[in-house]
Amino acid sequence: MIQDRRNNADLIEAIADAVRGEISRLTVSAEMHYEHHEFIREWIEERKRKREWRDKVKAQVGGWMIISILGVIGTGAWTTFQYLRDHLK
Repeated sequence: MIQDRRNNADLIEAIADAVRGEISRLTVSAEMHYEHHEFIREWIEERKRKREWRDKVKAQVGGWMIISILGVIGTGAWTTFQYLRDHLK
């Protein structure tokens, strides 16, 4: 009976070694894992910069659109004033 337990222990150890070997074959090294994290960090930073740039462009375009509309309104008012002044004499 002791022999059966010892054989079972050897079998269990052999199975555990095989499983550990397969798991280590499927996992990446610590250096590769660090490189993956570094890549993801850089990718996130790049996305943030693009988002900030896009928001800045939207704000500038919106500002110039308001200035353009005010310019059109001012030009229309000035042209109307000139027309009325010249034709109401």
